[in-house]
Amino acid sequence: MAAEVNKQRPAERLFTLTCCLMAAPVIGLSKNDIYASISSYLDQESDFARNKMFERDKKSLREMGVQLEVIESSSFEETDTSRYRISKDSFAWPSGFQLTGEHLRLLELAAKAWNSQVLAKPAQSGLIRLRSLGLVEASRELSLVTPRLLARHASFAPLADAIDAGKLVTFSYRKPDGATSIREVTPLKLRFIEGQWVLLAKQVDQIKNFMLRRIISKVEISELDGKITRQDEVNLVEEELVTFVSNNRARLIVTKGTEAWWHFGAKEEQEVVIHFMDEALLAEDLMEYGADISVLEPLSLRLRVENGLNRVLESHA
Repeated sequence: MAAEVNKQRPAERLFTLTCCLMAAPVIGLSKNDIYASISSYLDQESDFARNKMFERDKKSLREMGVQLEVIESSSFEETDTSRYRISKDSFAWPSGFQLTGEHLRLLELAAKAWNSQVLAKPAQSGLIRLRSLGLVEASRELSLVTPRLLARHASFAPLADAIDAGKLVTFSYRKPDGATSIREVTPLKLRFIEGQWVLLAKQVDQIKNFMLRRIISKVEISELDGKITRQDEVNLVEEELVTFVSNNRARLIVTKGTEAWWHFGAKEEQEVVIHFMDEALLAEDLMEYGADISVLEPLSLRLRVENGLNRVLESHA
């Protein structure tokens, strides 16, 4: 009976695990280090049971928004030689930032926007963490507003699930020249940039960007764990992506009063500058506006649109 009384509850075990990982040295803690520090792991009857409990606990921490880092071992896979830690900075509140009731209410609206979508659960989890700080009372002035964000791509939900589970995925991908290939990648992050959903994923040992519009098959989630990737690698690729998009500029002339004029937010001068990631996909989008848009630059985009419209005319002549 005494053993039952002293048995750690799951919440206590997760709290102890969090404290151990936050106190870990820069090189992190191995599984054996962790197991030796937490009684619940030591109480398990076998290594299999200990490993299973640890996998569940890692998933629980990540679902709660805790940034558990895996430090690379000698292989690409997470193995018994991998080491773990939680950066203290991930719990630090931004210096000088004051959370008000209006801030919290706007965050609640942002979470509502993902209602019934795959990101609803982590959004609500984040709100719970903010409310637990007890810093402010939420403002109710915006309670009647209920926004909705919809991810139209069928690949969005399975990719988000795979990111959460840390699993490999496979899908068919269509390149700008029309060629298709099967990709096996570790999905790392989904980003919405310049009107397009982009997947950051590790293929073999390189992080690449994949447009969700170019995924043309069902996303298959593997039972295999994904490749280990450091957060600084992901941050670097994200910075390169933002720089790449900001350098891709297109100048357009739009006809005043048309759908295109309202869509691109043109002013009286009717000229707009937009940024893009995929020129071929942008050309497809611009073709939908027909003669209401003229491309000034780049020349390659103008030619894509003109050639595309000519093909449409030839097909229906």
